[in-house]
Amino acid sequence: MARIQHNSLLNHLVVDLGCSLLQFVGEVSPWTPIHATAARETLARLLKQQQTHKEQLVELLTERRWPVEFGVYPADFTDLHFLSLKAMLPRIFENQNAIVAELDEAVHTCIDDGEALAVLNTILTEERSITAELQALVIA
Repeated sequence: MARIQHNSLLNHLVVDLGCSLLQFVGEVSPWTPIHATAARETLARLLKQQQTHKEQLVELLTERRWPVEFGVYPADFTDLHFLSLKAMLPRIFENQNAIVAELDEAVHTCIDDGEALAVLNTILTEERSITAELQALVIA
C-alpha cells in the first residue's frame, strides 16, 4: 500500500529532475568563453548524472505500472535564453538546492517504502555531490 501512496511523489521528482534548470541549460547552451572548457565539461557530466537519476525513478515507476508524467520546463525559464553560463550558475545552484531539499523530504516521506527509499537515498547522495560541484563552479 505504501508503494502506491508514494508513486505520485516519485513522479513529481521525475518532473523536478527532468525539468531542472541544469537540464534546461543543457538544452539552451549558454554562452561561455572559449577558455571555459572545464566548466562546460563539468556541467555536461553533471547534467548526465541528473538524467540518470530521473531514469532510475522512471524505471521504478514503470516497474510499478505507474503512468509516468514527464512535465515541461517552468515558464520562468523562458527568460533565461541567451545568458552566459556565469550569469546562470547561481540560479542553477539555487534550483539544485531546492531539488536536494525535495529529495531529502521524500526520503523521510517514503520511510515505509523500502524499494523507493533505496533509490531515493542513492539519488539524494549523488544530487548533493552535484550541488557541491555546482557551488565550486559558482565560486570559481
